[in-house]
Amino acid sequence: MKILGTGLSGLVGSRVVELLKEQYEFQNLSYETGIDITNKESIEKAINNSSAQTIIHFAAKTNVDGCEKDKEKDLNILMIKDPKEQEKEFLKEKTAYAINVLGTKNIAEACNQNGKNLIYISTDFVFDGEKDEEYTEEDVPNPVNWYAQTKYEGEKIVKNSGIPWAIVRISYPYRSFFERKDFVRAVIGKMEKGEKLNMVTDHIMSPSFIDDIAKALDVIIKSKQTGILHVVGSQFVSPYEAGIIIANIFNFDQSLVLKTSREEYFKGRALRPLYLKLKNDKIEKLGIRMSTLEEGLREVKRQIDSF
Repeated sequence: MKILGTGLSGLVGSRVVELLKEQYEFQNLSYETGIDITNKESIEKAINNSSAQTIIHFAAKTNVDGCEKDKEKDLNILMIKDPKEQEKEFLKEKTAYAINVLGTKNIAEACNQNGKNLIYISTDFVFDGEKDEEYTEEDVPNPVNWYAQTKYEGEKIVKNSGIPWAIVRISYPYRSFFERKDFVRAVIGKMEKGEKLNMVTDHIMSPSFIDDIAKALDVIIKSKQTGILHVVGSQFVSPYEAGIIIANIFNFDQSLVLKTSREEYFKGRALRPLYLKLKNDKIEKLGIRMSTLEEGLREVKRQIDSF
């Protein structure tokens, strides 16, 4: 089966390809293959010419602080009344809105023209984190930063696209190897140098092991599952708690992990949600057991040790 994908060379997408390449023939829609998702004609042509029935849209601008810096520019461009001039500016600037919203719109519209299915990779950051209980797929998002806002706009586009769709929300994805470090390998890198880390105690997350994401996507594709799914880890931890777990599993000194507050750590930066406890029973009912952070990290260590 052929699968079209954006962002297949990225942190999550490349590992998904690595794990599922025996089952699917992946075709990459990216700059590397001469395709720009912010260019309507470029993406339409690529999707029109492919026999693949399903598209997985991984590509996004995910740097939260970088997206926040784009906000003023994005809002100014959105005030341009001439649609062609507006599109021209977004094509030139490649801002968070251009990539996360217009790129998604271009893909959804091209899928609609060709009757294709779309799987959109989103984020737990669409929620504000103010809810005491776990977030379900039915909860209404309330973004607190520009990155989250653009991803939520993408979700709305997908939901209203008129095509079969699935929205897969993930959280702090991590894996064993990749040139760009995820949060786990960033922590390990500092610990290896004996550097102390200030880690937040009052932010809660449910990190997604990317190998589990790949298994979930395999099931979603094969079962033609639609709707929103939370593909997140089965353990809620603060960054500080995650740091202690990483130190224990990778045999580092726990004293390297220091406590700090969300307010202090993110001072002068984009606001982060507070408690991101996402319920994942919907994906687990499809037969995918999402790892706890400890289970995922032990598998990461096993893969690194056996390399």
